Amino acid sequence: MKIEKQALEDRQVELTVEVPRERLEGAMRAAARRLSQQTKIPGFRPGKAPYQIVLSKFGEEAVFEEALETLGQEVYRHALDESEIDPFAPGIMDEIVSRDPLIIRYTVPLAPEVTLGDYRELRIPYETPEIQDDAVEEVMEGLRERQALIEPVDRPAQPGDVVVLDIYGELTSPEEGEDPVLVDAKGVSVLAEEKTTFPIPGVLQYLEGLEAGGEVTFEHIFPDDYESEDLRKRAARFTLKCVEVKSRHMPEWSDDLAKEIGDFEDLADLRQKVRERLEEQAKQETDAAYRDKVIDALVEGSEVSFPPILLEEEIERLVRDVEARLQAQNLALDDYLKIEGKTLEAFREELKPSAIERLKRGLVLGKLVEDEGLEVEDQEVDAQIDRIMGSFEADPRGDLRRVFSSESSRQRIALDLLTEKAIQRLVRIAKGEPEPAQTEPQAETETTAEAQQSEPEEQPKE
Repeated sequence: MKIEKQALEDRQVELTVEVPRERLEGAMRAAARRLSQQTKIPGFRPGKAPYQIVLSKFGEEAVFEEALETLGQEVYRHALDESEIDPFAPGIMDEIVSRDPLIIRYTVPLAPEVTLGDYRELRIPYETPEIQDDAVEEVMEGLRERQALIEPVDRPAQPGDVVVLDIYGELTSPEEGEDPVLVDAKGVSVLAEEKTTFPIPGVLQYLEGLEAGGEVTFEHIFPDDYESEDLRKRAARFTLKCVEVKSRHMPEWSDDLAKEIGDFEDLADLRQKVRERLEEQAKQETDAAYRDKVIDALVEGSEVSFPPILLEEEIERLVRDVEARLQAQNLALDDYLKIEGKTLEAFREELKPSAIERLKRGLVLGKLVEDEGLEVEDQEVDAQIDRIMGSFEADPRGDLRRVFSSESSRQRIALDLLTEKAIQRLVRIAKGEPEPAQTEPQAETETTAEAQQSEPEEQPKE
């Protein structure tokens, strides 16, 4: 066989193979025998009808297609061996270039290629978050507000009251086809304070003096910096009907109030615990943002190339993720697409940038694992399974543990741990910290399905 090999830009190889005439003729005759075995031909036993009789009954094209089912696979495997190509995923029979002589063109995906930049010189400043006193006081005030005594009163609303309203609001000049109704809600409790922004900023001026059974209608133009861009500079008309007015008495801070709020020794203990919680939350958010920043820097400094089939698989994973989230809301993907007015093809195209980013991150982190020689021991996987099991309720029959202990689950857990180790090492490098003698895996690891790579297969798809 004559084989021409041409490298493509996106980690693929194009193979053009000329099949000897005698090889095609042998495949055609074998195909004719198979067809005659499958279909009764008058006057002949199954599989014994002459070749020309089979051709006249089924037609040469049908026999050729049947022959190609087997011949195409055989030619593909032979071409791979002769070209010394190790496919990353199933190849594709692109086209029959010629019938006489028979020339077949295949596209073969190759393994992704990743070249990391000089990541050991990567340095990114890490800024430890600081919690300001006013942030603590804001949380403290929220806790105090939850302890407020709220009770109905027979008087006009005053600042600080809770006003129960029926609210209706609509745009005064809606655009064509636009729903003018902004809000239509019954029995909404609104705090009569300057900071209240629902249904509009500055609503206090319309609440003050309102009595149960009273009603106020007003027009409002949303400011240039309103949070919803669609409403900026637009006019709307609102009607507020007062259902009930409630007074709101805030308790004074005391050690007893702190004890009522929770398991705290006194007011100072409550304030300290609030600060510690805010500091921990800020550290987690800062650490997560820093991890993303160093991974992005690693990806940006690396060269990544992958075959299109990997991208298609990643897009499909994202589609399945969206579908699972929709199912949790009792909504089918098809219904969601109808609501959004999108086709599945358009939706997949929208997901493409995210899929490329996830794919690159996974491949780059996988390469970092390889270059750094990171490994995961069996006992680390066992420990991680124990931590996972700790987040579930009792498992008396051991069903969950058996699921997590299966070979496929252990492999996924090991991959997660490996990726977490790679990220931890990269973070230490970026901070300029020395590498410890041994790193304990964290209790929680990031999902790294995007880093998984399919095993090579040698069967082309038609």
